[in-house]
Amino acid sequence: MKLKTSPQNKAYIKNAENYIWFLVNPLDNVKKADSILKIVKPVALKIGDFEGYARLCWYDGILYLRDSKSKASLESLERVEKLIHKHNLSKSLLQKVYAGIGNSYYHDGLLDKALSYFIRATDLTEKYNLTESVTQAYIGISNIYLTTDVSKALTMNDKLLKYTYLDTDLTMRFLGEFQIVNHLITAKNLDKALHHLKKAEFFALKYCRKSIVINAWTGYAQIFILQSKFPEAYVYLKKSKELAEKLNIDTRRSQVYGGLGYYYFLQKDYYLAENYFSKKLEIDKKDKFEYGQFEDYEILSEINSLSKNYQKALDYKIKANAIDDSLFSKKLLIKINMLEKEKQDSDIKLLGLANKNSIFQRNAILVGGILLLIISVILVISIINRNKYKRLESQQKLRNQIAADLHDEIGSTLSSISILSELVAQERTKEHFKPDIMTQVSNDARNVIEKMDEIIWTINPDNDEFYNLETRLKSYAIPLFESKDIDFKFDFSTNLENIKIDMSKRRDIYLILKEAINNLLKYSECKNAQICALLIDNDLIMKVSDDGIGFDKESESLRNGQRNMQIRAEKIGARLLVNSVLEKGTEVALFLPIK
Repeated sequence: MKLKTSPQNKAYIKNAENYIWFLVNPLDNVKKADSILKIVKPVALKIGDFEGYARLCWYDGILYLRDSKSKASLESLERVEKLIHKHNLSKSLLQKVYAGIGNSYYHDGLLDKALSYFIRATDLTEKYNLTESVTQAYIGISNIYLTTDVSKALTMNDKLLKYTYLDTDLTMRFLGEFQIVNHLITAKNLDKALHHLKKAEFFALKYCRKSIVINAWTGYAQIFILQSKFPEAYVYLKKSKELAEKLNIDTRRSQVYGGLGYYYFLQKDYYLAENYFSKKLEIDKKDKFEYGQFEDYEILSEINSLSKNYQKALDYKIKANAIDDSLFSKKLLIKINMLEKEKQDSDIKLLGLANKNSIFQRNAILVGGILLLIISVILVISIINRNKYKRLESQQKLRNQIAADLHDEIGSTLSSISILSELVAQERTKEHFKPDIMTQVSNDARNVIEKMDEIIWTINPDNDEFYNLETRLKSYAIPLFESKDIDFKFDFSTNLENIKIDMSKRRDIYLILKEAINNLLKYSECKNAQICALLIDNDLIMKVSDDGIGFDKESESLRNGQRNMQIRAEKIGARLLVNSVLEKGTEVALFLPIK
């Protein structure tokens, strides 16, 4: 896919998204998918394709979760949810986001929150007849029911299969069939489970990434073990282990080590059984997978008890019980929520009866509320009149500032374009055309467009939220960092997303950080860069740092434009600190009080 030469429009974004899906699923090339996301997301923002941008950001959340980074996944998906509501984007994408958030909570063992989001996703699916990646939410509900209420999980089969085969994401064919396999194994219906597992394996090999087939192979091993066909089970476990270790995926290695541990446990080879379950425990602890850790400690306790290592068995049992207490609380909370949902209609009826018996009280509150509203309106009118002059003065000041910006930053460049164009016309009459002059005209025109875009972005009140400043910085910085092969990281605290920054300050903040980024690119010779923002004690702190060659602040201050940066910082009541150490790097930090 030729990303750099294709026309940058909505079709380009859609094609890029399809290519990313292909990389993530059949090819399992996450690294390349991530690099394309970094290229394409700024383009989607630039052309105003918010649906495309949000769908690309959804992939960030999914890739984080595949890396067992559930917190980062949750934060990313919650940002996408805000984008969807802000720009009224598609219900199909919202369904996928809800399912993703549910999976993030499920990974962390927060089953009540996970169930809540899975149900939101299925409600959207059924209300709007959605068909794109809809199976995942039903699987999530089924998994939770399997740990809390097996009978309810078994009733999910018909609905689960219905949406599996309606789903336009063909990878879901495997997931849906495999979930049915889990149900049937739980119900001890092994022959029927084997029938569905063959279908699941077919879909895994045809549509899914390589690692997915490990699920099918360990499923075969599980069924064969339950049928006491140990040689057949070992064949599939060995294949699974070789592939999982070759791919080096934590979740798959954990899955296979658990299967091998159970196999050797049944063979009464307690040494190898403990070895594999210990490996599985290390991975589950690393990924903070509570339910997995509970199972690991339980089986390790039993293995050591059978091996007569009673002290180790006791230690493992104590740890298992501690996690089980935590899981029990979470399961109990889910059951309570389920009961509350079932009784919701009854509660509404009871509330209606209670309202009939409290008409007098309601009317009294209503009268008091009206009186309070009248008093409030009077106070508001007096405040409006008192501040009217200040508001008009502020508006006039803003108009003057915009006029000055247009004159200083746009006018001089347009004059340059005009002069150079006349010069080209004269040279052509003399047949002495100089291409470098047209290059200068092109560069000047591009500068005018960029400066005009900055001014328009500044005065648009829709951009007052910090999130828009963050997005603009990323759109500017990412292509530049990538062009210089600089590894970069953005770290923006989530509690900043709803912070509003007045337009009179927003542009200066952006220009200060833009100058800092430009200096980093021109002079630092760094390999790594970081841009971060956080809120501490009502101070917005933004930093641009690198691990480059550093500089002597006294001799470099003029070249780096620090004087202009300091002037802008003082203008908005902020503090600018520049720290640099030779051969170690530079940090530019802006401190702005947020009231």
